Parts: sequence; C-alpha cells; structure tokens
Amino acid sequence: MAQISGLHGGAIGPSGQGAGGIRPPVGDGAPVSRPDAARPGVIADGTLVEGLVTRKDGDLYYVRIGSHTLTARSTVSLFAGQRFRAVWDGSTSPPTLRLRHADTTMSARFSGMERNVAEAFLSRGMPLSKELVAELRRLWTKGGAEPQRLGALAELWARGARMTEHNVDLLLWYMNLSPKEAARIWRRIRDRIRGGKFSSPKELLAALSEGDDGEIADFLEAHALAGRPARGGLDPASLAPAWWPVSAGEESAVARVALVREIHDERRVWRLSFDYEGRSLGAVSGALVANEKAMAVNIKLEDDTRAERVRRVLPALRRELSSIPLVLQYLGAGTASKDDEAAGGYYGVDMEI
Repeated sequence: MAQISGLHGGAIGPSGQGAGGIRPPVGDGAPVSRPDAARPGVIADGTLVEGLVTRKDGDLYYVRIGSHTLTARSTVSLFAGQRFRAVWDGSTSPPTLRLRHADTTMSARFSGMERNVAEAFLSRGMPLSKELVAELRRLWTKGGAEPQRLGALAELWARGARMTEHNVDLLLWYMNLSPKEAARIWRRIRDRIRGGKFSSPKELLAALSEGDDGEIADFLEAHALAGRPARGGLDPASLAPAWWPVSAGEESAVARVALVREIHDERRVWRLSFDYEGRSLGAVSGALVANEKAMAVNIKLEDDTRAERVRRVLPALRRELSSIPLVLQYLGAGTASKDDEAAGGYYGVDMEI
C-alpha cells in the first residue's frame, strides 16, 4: 500500500453494512490536502485528505485536518483518536469520508461478509489474505455479526490479542469512550491510589482490578489490550489509541497513545505515537522511537509560534529524559506542515549504537 505523508494505510472504507446503497467512491487523483491548505469549505471534492478524529456525535464526526476541526460523516465507523486517510466527498452536506479507489479495487476481490472484513482491515492499513479474512468472518459471525464489533476484532488481531467475545466487548467499550469519559475514569483511579497504601505496584493493580468498582476494573483490562504493541509493519497511529492521563493542573486530560514493536537488523525497535489536545498549545502530536540502547523524540505542533514555545523548554525536557537509561539521539519540535521528516511520523534511531 502506498505511503502518504508517513501514514501506512488508514484509508476509510465503506460501511460495514455492505456495498449496497453506497455511492461509488470519488476519484483520488487530487493531491493530499496539507495542513495549511485544510480550511473549512475550500477542500476540493475528490481530494485525498489525512487527519484525526477528535470526537464522535452519533453518525457525525469532528475531524482535525491540519489546524482546522471540521465535521463530516463517514462510510465506516470511526472512533475518537483514529488517524485516517480518505477521499473528501464535498458533494454531500456535511461532507463524507470515502474509500480510495485503490482500496475499492482491493476489497472487490471479496464478496458478502468477507468484503466487510476486508474493508475493516483496509481502513486501518492492515495487510490482507484470504485465510485471515475467512477466519475473522467466522469469529465475527459467531459473535452475531454486529457491524460495530468488526472493528474491535480487527484491533485485537492487530495487537496479537485473543479475539474472544469478552475482549471484543471490552475493547469496543473502550474505543467508544470520549476523552472526557476516559479522563473521568483516570481521575477516579488517581483518587483510589491516593486513598490507599500499597506495598508494590502489583498490589496496587490487584486492588484496582479486583475492587468493588467494576468500571475501573473493566477500564484497566481494556487499557491493557489497547496498550499492547501493534504487530510489526503496522502504523500504530492508524489504530485505536490507549488513553493515558496527562498532568494538566486541576483539569484532567488524556493523551492518545499507540505503540508498535518491530525487528530491524535482528534488534527490537519500539515506535510510540502520541496526540494531545493542549489548552494553550493546541494540538500536540509526535512520536518516540527507541531500540534497546537509544531513543529519538519528535514533537509536532500546529504552527511555528507554538513550536518555538516548546523549543524553549526542550533543555528542561532533555534533562528529564536523561534519567532514562537510553541514549537520547534526537529531541526536537517543529510543525507538521513545514518539517518533512516530522510529517513522516517519527525520526529513526541509529541501529549501530
């Protein structure tokens, strides 16, 4: 699958309800809409766009393309925190995110329910095989073939997790939490930690997971599933994120975090992508890449004014990171629209170290 601005896959696929009644996808010959070009009302019909889902309200999605938040509908079920690459269909009101022509051609190799499974994989930039699609269709059918459960199955497969009905239920609930709901649960977890004394992290987790608060127990179990590294070769930014708490004064906040673990030159490499809605900095995103000995951190912001504010505090951040037993090879802040390497999603680490 072609790589566009560092996003491997993440294209939007047609509805899990099947191809019937779905308008054929518009052409995708137009260039990718870059952040500085993404202004409300001026994205040309048929443009290939990339962005982030920030909120869901029924069948309406709030998506950030560049520095602007727009509303759109989609031909596939999305979740808050999902990065996407799709064709912008401006002929509808509100606009619609549709499958690229190249992915339509690939999904056309399948029929019936197997096409639905293929499209769930294509929407996340995942590889396809007849055997894999057939197995996922069997599990999906066993669980009742509800459209919304298909995405959770694909997410579990992407992490190498057991695709049981229990795990599907947990991850589906977790994926549909809003940032505010996730922050509320993390706040309750923090209050529980402050209110008790624990001799070890293991005892703390046991108290939280086995306590009388079922929501906290479910959240931590689902969080463990979402936090598992993605299979090698998958773009972590295109998968459902894990919600991690962010220190933000009195107001709770969460960051979207996704992780992938790969093998390069017989050595393990971790790529962690993150995204956070800051109060004064706006959208903050980036990636951390590490092997067993070194790491590189790249931070992206909406414009150079905000990036310069972060660059001024990088020395303090560098000192904090020095406590980690890894060589810090790179630490920088820039804008996604002006920093070509940042748009690629991450900086690599020197594998010779």
